[in-house]
Amino acid sequence: MSDYFKKFIETSGKSLEEIKRLAEKMAKRTAKTVLDEAEKTVQREIRRKIKEVVGEAKSISVSSGNTSKSEKIPAPINYEKRVSPKPPTLTPDEIAYPHESLPDNLTERETLLVEKIAEMRNLRELTYNGYIVQRCAEVTFVLQGDFMADVTDDFTRNAFCGMPTPMYAAMSISQLRTYFTWRTDARRGVFRQTDKAYVILYTFELLNKIGALSSEDAFGKLLDLWNGCSFAKYLDELMPRWLKDFSAFNDISAAFPDINDFLKAPKKSPEEQACEELFSRNFHDKLDFLADNSAYDIRKSSFFSEETKPLLNGAAELVLKALDRFFTEKDVDLDALLGGQLKKDYSWKPFDGALVNLDRTDGFHAVKISASERYCIRRGEPVRECFSFTPQRGFIGYVLKSIEARLRVNTGFKRKIVPNENMLENDLKNREKLLNAVKDEEFSRTIQNTVDEFCRKNGIFPQKKSPKKSEDYVEYTKKDISIDISKLQEIREKSEETAKKLIVEEAPDEALLEQLSEQISDEEFDEKISEFSGFSEDLPETEQNHADLPEDLPEEWRGFFGNLTKDEREILAKMCEGKSADAVCREMGLLPETVFEEINNKAMDFVLDIVIENGEIIPDYLEIIKKAAR
Repeated sequence: MSDYFKKFIETSGKSLEEIKRLAEKMAKRTAKTVLDEAEKTVQREIRRKIKEVVGEAKSISVSSGNTSKSEKIPAPINYEKRVSPKPPTLTPDEIAYPHESLPDNLTERETLLVEKIAEMRNLRELTYNGYIVQRCAEVTFVLQGDFMADVTDDFTRNAFCGMPTPMYAAMSISQLRTYFTWRTDARRGVFRQTDKAYVILYTFELLNKIGALSSEDAFGKLLDLWNGCSFAKYLDELMPRWLKDFSAFNDISAAFPDINDFLKAPKKSPEEQACEELFSRNFHDKLDFLADNSAYDIRKSSFFSEETKPLLNGAAELVLKALDRFFTEKDVDLDALLGGQLKKDYSWKPFDGALVNLDRTDGFHAVKISASERYCIRRGEPVRECFSFTPQRGFIGYVLKSIEARLRVNTGFKRKIVPNENMLENDLKNREKLLNAVKDEEFSRTIQNTVDEFCRKNGIFPQKKSPKKSEDYVEYTKKDISIDISKLQEIREKSEETAKKLIVEEAPDEALLEQLSEQISDEEFDEKISEFSGFSEDLPETEQNHADLPEDLPEEWRGFFGNLTKDEREILAKMCEGKSADAVCREMGLLPETVFEEINNKAMDFVLDIVIENGEIIPDYLEIIKKAAR
């Protein structure tokens, strides 16, 4: 017990782990000191050697009597250059793995192969970066691969190999002979099922053009390997990336102008297909794509139907072509607004996961894989750019609504709409060049003129309404009509009383209805109301106060809300809260249909469209009504 206590005192109560960490720290510090001293010693030795050479040169020059011209001093040794120290030569017996012993009855051919493998292992490329000497795996792989490129074998065994990144020097003789035998058959077009490591090793060889006559030949053999190894499903994930990189670093355009025909690419989504067509300036039949990626749901519009869809589709095609020309002059990319744009793939590394010496390639060059993928040079560095799907939904919605608005005018549709520029401002905020382009009057004029031209070419014009004349048509002369205001007030009071009695849940008494019908007829009521319509400014129900409206409300909406009565604004506010319009009107003693019609008539006067449809607020106008009808 005393020994343990003594050790405890000597170590100041430190645990075993703390002592280990302290020892490791001291060892690292000592190693660093030794390295620093060694570096200083080397530097002193270099300086001493240079002085010695200079002294000898001077003494030779003086002894020969030639003092006007000195000898050329040799340059000092540059230790930062790549060095390749020659490793000790290995014998065939030394390269056998511990678990593997070479048989004594090797044939002469097998003995030569084993000796060649031993010689191959001596080929190693090392680099010195000023601190440590390290191996260059890619360069070493190419050196050894070229050395063993012509080897064939007929090994009868099948040695297993499970290396994730196979390399010649790390494989045993049995594994190498198994591989060379499989490669011999593969070069003849026979791809037997084997371990993944052997297939990947052969792929590495072809990527480095080992055993190939040219870049085109190597690419063709890679395709044969991919198609022949149906058992190797892992190639379906690796080959497309490596083949694209191979085409970017090697010139194969003469034999393979479009490698997409060989990449077995998965089926593209409708969005990807549409975007590629947009990049190729194919704007035909893009209405569904635009509608799916628009802030304005044109499919819910009262104008949209199976009959009007071809009109919208055809007009949209011509408008997109015209806008493409318009934005090209403004140095704006229409593709980026409609679908997205190509962006740098920061995760890309050339031949990621493979052993490829880039010095072995023909050199990087720009290549377009497809409309959504390309290789190019950015800031002097090779990069891969991929398509990022980011459509500007507000911009697309504005364009669609502008097309629909003009078609409504040209077809004589009863309701008109006006696109809201807020859709553009929200989508293009902080993008000054784009915002200035779309706010230019020429932008809206381009859409309108293109739709008008489309309608003219297709013979689309609003139908003219002709007056109805019968055989007994008689032209009446205008007569002055005088109105008794007191009688009109009486009619209004009776009509309101009638409306309140009709709203009750129980069926009205037939005798009461008959009595009411005798007091006033429908024709008389309609006639008096129509005659009195010009005096609406005297009625107290119309509310002309605009003071409580939001300041940023567009002028047309300000006029609409300013001309609503207090009850009408209250009904709209409660509808925005999700309450039933019928229930709200009944609580206030009003007929829902009458209220809706009155509100829609005022909306048509100012907004050029109705705001209530089927007893609900149209979704396009819900937000602005919710904002102003409080």
